[in-house]
Amino acid sequence: MADILDVIVIGAGLSGLQAALDIQDSGRTFVILEARDRVGGKTNSMDRPDGKGRQELGAAWLNDTNQSHVWAWAKKFNLTPVFQNTQGSVASEDENGNCHMFPFNGLPNFPKADVDNIVDIRNKVEQASLNPENFKQPKRAQLDEITFDQWLRNEGAGERALLTARVWCRGTLGQDPSEVSALQWLEIARGALGVVNLRYDGKHGAQFLRLKEGTQSISIAMAGLLPAEALKLKTPVKSIIQESPRLYRVTTASGQLFKSRKVILSAPSPSYKNIEFQPPLPLSKRVAVTHARYGTYVKYLALFKTPWWRRVGACGLAQSFRGPINHCRDTSVDIQDNYALTCFIVSIPGRKWLALDQKARDEAALRQLGSLFGVGYEAVKAEFIQSITSEWQDDQWAGWGCPFAATAPGVIGKDEDGVLVNQKSGGLIFVGTEFTDEWRGYMEGALRSGKRGASQAVTALRADQPSL
Repeated sequence: MADILDVIVIGAGLSGLQAALDIQDSGRTFVILEARDRVGGKTNSMDRPDGKGRQELGAAWLNDTNQSHVWAWAKKFNLTPVFQNTQGSVASEDENGNCHMFPFNGLPNFPKADVDNIVDIRNKVEQASLNPENFKQPKRAQLDEITFDQWLRNEGAGERALLTARVWCRGTLGQDPSEVSALQWLEIARGALGVVNLRYDGKHGAQFLRLKEGTQSISIAMAGLLPAEALKLKTPVKSIIQESPRLYRVTTASGQLFKSRKVILSAPSPSYKNIEFQPPLPLSKRVAVTHARYGTYVKYLALFKTPWWRRVGACGLAQSFRGPINHCRDTSVDIQDNYALTCFIVSIPGRKWLALDQKARDEAALRQLGSLFGVGYEAVKAEFIQSITSEWQDDQWAGWGCPFAATAPGVIGKDEDGVLVNQKSGGLIFVGTEFTDEWRGYMEGALRSGKRGASQAVTALRADQPSL
């Protein structure tokens, strides 16, 4: 390995791996330093204890139309797509605990005035997220001065429209609309081509496909395209010191020293508190990182003997205004007898649920599933094998949270659109699924960010060394 590398990539999640592969393709020297003992970051696929296939503790969904980068990798590695089940009805629980089912692509059976208001607000969010003028100054700053909740109220949202939007926000961030800037939420929806697409399980939607082999298979296969000596696992970074305009010194927790001309940091911004930066990060980046926070976001995987929800005409998709389950989806792979519901337990109800012991957690989740799908607790319990819980808030290298950090009002609206996402500090370049305008929080966003970061690094290296 060269004494001074062209690029050090910190983090072997999808964005870091994509950046490293593009750096490799450019003919530059590099190394990847990864804190964990595995690659993949927030792709984390696990084998079921009974051997019946895999389930996802992390990122799970993609599509084959507007998520071109992740789909290209899935095809390259001959991974098997599993279409998200949409055959059957959707279950809904209102604020009083009343449950009913309605057709997929339909609307809940609420009073007409409530349904009309929900549709009106959904359409207004859709239009606002796809209107470029909302992301230019001065409108951008104005949207960042209020919460998403206040924006909804300003647009005429009634109680059930507010509760519906809370399901969206909690399901995406683990936070309530009252905690998140309106600009932040609209940027997320924009990146997914609108809030309808963000929540959709059909063709072109964010939840259209899964992979039988698990999404971490993409990360593992990408890492396999790199030289073994270029990937250093169990190598957390302690400091990033700029010694001169074209030289960085990166020191690991064990004292190893690496030097490079550029650094690509592929790590969630809340984890930056683990790293010493010299010089300090730019003020706008420090402010954004300091104020960005995760919500409570838990994936609860309930493994079952059979897909019992289908026998009552349900597709497995459900939403609740009460919790602890905010929403769930069928994540079965039928050809493996791998039957499961992946439940998202988030925000305030999630914090209360996490305070329970494991037996009480299971009982609360199974009772709610029994109510949602109208079969009762005992019927669900009889089908239940076991649960697996991904508690990202305990993961130091994820920054103690998932899927990505968001900000309250007053943090991101001062800069022009795209500045914080694309900002670099000298030769230090920031990538990751939160640093993208497209598919933020998704695997596609991570890959696009990694490609952008590699391009920034290679362009800067060429400017430094024009003869190369």
